[in-house]
Amino acid sequence: MDAISTRTPVEPESEIRELGFSFSGNAREYFGIWIVNLLLSIVTIGIYTAWAKVRRLRYFYGNTWLDGYNFEYHAKPKQILIGRLIVFGILLVVNLLVNFVSPLFGLIFIPYLLALPWLINKSMAFNARMTSYRNVRLNFRGSYWGAFGCFIIMPYLAILSLGLLAPVTSRLSSNYIGRHLGYGTSRFETSAPLGKLYANLGMTFLFAIGAGLIVTILAAAVGSGLLASSDIALRARFPSSGMGSLSSIAAVIGAYAGIILAFLFYLAGVRNVAFNSTKLDGQHSFNSTLGRGRYVWILVSNLVASIVTIGMLRPWAAIRTWKYLCASTALVAAGSLDHFVDEAAPQGNVASAEFFDIEGIDFGL
Repeated sequence: MDAISTRTPVEPESEIRELGFSFSGNAREYFGIWIVNLLLSIVTIGIYTAWAKVRRLRYFYGNTWLDGYNFEYHAKPKQILIGRLIVFGILLVVNLLVNFVSPLFGLIFIPYLLALPWLINKSMAFNARMTSYRNVRLNFRGSYWGAFGCFIIMPYLAILSLGLLAPVTSRLSSNYIGRHLGYGTSRFETSAPLGKLYANLGMTFLFAIGAGLIVTILAAAVGSGLLASSDIALRARFPSSGMGSLSSIAAVIGAYAGIILAFLFYLAGVRNVAFNSTKLDGQHSFNSTLGRGRYVWILVSNLVASIVTIGMLRPWAAIRTWKYLCASTALVAAGSLDHFVDEAAPQGNVASAEFFDIEGIDFGL
C-alpha cells in the first residue's frame, strides 16, 4: 500500500488586482445641484451654504467608485452651519480687535499660530470621519508637535530657502498625513522618497522657466498689438520708451504666471510621489499617474472657461477635474478588501474643518 502523503497543501497566493477609481457623475446633473445651491445661498444670505456643501460632497462622493462600491459623506448640514457661525464669530471679533486696537495684532497672531496645529488635526479628523467606503469610515489621529513641524515651521523654512527645502516640507507633510490616517482598524503608511521629490522640484524649475517665457511672449505680443492698433492720443503716452515699458510689464506678468503654474505642476508631482509611496494595512498600495502638464492645462482652461462664461461652466470644470483625478488613481489590492472592520474613533471638530474651508486651505485629505 502506498504511503499516505502528509504534505500540507500550499495556499494560492493572494491575487494582485489594480482597481481604478472612477466617477459616474456628469456636468448636466451637477449643474442642476450647483445652480440651486447658488440661488438658495443668495436668497438665504449664505445660510444655505452649509446644505449646499453637503449636497455637493454627497454628489461627488456618491458618484466616486472603487471595485463596485461608492464612497459616502456623512456630515449633517446643521453641524456645518454651527461650525461656520462659530468661525465667523471668532473671525469677526479678531478683525474688530485688529482694526480698532492695532497693537493687539501681535498678541492675537501668536495664539493663532499656536492654535493652528490643533485646528489642523481636528479639521482632518472631522473630514476623515465623515468619509466612508463599504460602511467603514476613515479616521485621523494626529499629534500637535507633528503638525506644528509639518505645517508651521517647515513652510516658513521652505520660503526662506527660496523653495530649496520644499521637497523636505512635502515629504514631512505627506508622511504625517499618511501615517496618521486610518481606514477602520487598519492604518495607512506613507514613506515618500526625498530623491523623487527633488527630481520633481527640478522638473518644476524647468517648467516654470518655459511657462514664464511663453506667457511673457504672449503678453508682449498682445500689448504690442493693442498699442499698434490704438489711436494717436494713446500712442502719445508711450513715446520711444513705450516698447520697453511693455516688455517690463510682460516680463512681470510672465514671472508671476510662471510661479503660479509651477506651483500647480509641483503639487501634481507631489501627489504622485505620495500616493505611490502609500500602503494600506501593509499590503495594499496605490498608483497615481497624474500628468503634471495635463493637470495644469485642465486647471488653467477650467479657469478661463469659467471666467468667459461668468461662472456658468464652473460645474463642468469641477466635474472635469474630479474625473481626471479619479482616472489617474488606482488601488493595487493584494487580496480581498472584505476584511476591513470599522472602529470607534474621535469625530474631530466641525468648526476647525469650516475654518480651513472658509480660509480656502486644503490639506489634501
